[in-house]
Amino acid sequence: MTGNINNKTLVNNGFTLAEVLITLAIIGVVAAITMPIIMTNAKNHEYVNRLKKAYSVLKQSSYRISMASGYPVGDFSFMENDDFFENFASEVAYSKICRNDHEGCFTPNKVKSLRGAGWEYYDTKNSLVSNDGISYGWYKEIWCTGKGFVPSDERNCIGRFIVDVNGQNPPNKFGRDVYFFGVINNKGIVPAGEYRADDCKKDGNGITCAGRVLKEGKISY
Repeated sequence: MTGNINNKTLVNNGFTLAEVLITLAIIGVVAAITMPIIMTNAKNHEYVNRLKKAYSVLKQSSYRISMASGYPVGDFSFMENDDFFENFASEVAYSKICRNDHEGCFTPNKVKSLRGAGWEYYDTKNSLVSNDGISYGWYKEIWCTGKGFVPSDERNCIGRFIVDVNGQNPPNKFGRDVYFFGVINNKGIVPAGEYRADDCKKDGNGITCAGRVLKEGKISY
C-alpha cells in the first residue's frame, strides 16, 4: 500500500509535457524580445568606444600638425588647399587612402539619417581608412554651418571631417557609426553638436550627435 502511494506522489510532483512546452515557449518569447535589445546595446557600446578613439586620433594629429608648423597650437591659418589632409594622413597609420570618388574608404551608398532616409554620398578624394578600420573623410570647404557649432566656430571653421567608426560596414547612419567633426582655427577639433544637438534624436538627421555622444558616453536616443 505504501509503495503505491509513493509512486502516485512522484507522478503528481512531475511536470506534464504540456507544462514543459509552455515554459519553453515563454522562454523563447522572452529571448526573442530581449536578444535584439542586448545586441543593439552591445553594438552601440562599440560605436561609442570607437568614436572616442577617432576623436583622440583627430585631436592628437591636429596637435602634432600645429606643433610641426611653428605656428601657435591650434592655428591652422597657414593651411592651403588640401594641405591639412596631407598632413593628417602623414600622422595616421592607415591601411588605405582614397584620392578619387568611391574608391572604397566609405560606403558607396548614401549615408542614412537617424530616421532612416538616405542623406548623402561621402566618399571623396581626400579620405583614408586607419589600420583599426575607422574611415576619415576630409572636406576643406567651410561646411560647419548647421552642425551644432557655436557661431564663432562656424566662422573660424577651415573644414571638417566625417568619420565612420566601422568603415564601410553597416548601418552607415549618422548618430550610430557616422559623425562630423569641425577643424576650427585657433581651437582645434570640435565635435558637431557640442553646442547644440537639436537633430540628435530618433526622428532627426543625427548630424549633430558627435558632441552629445562624447559628452554622455553613450547612445541614448
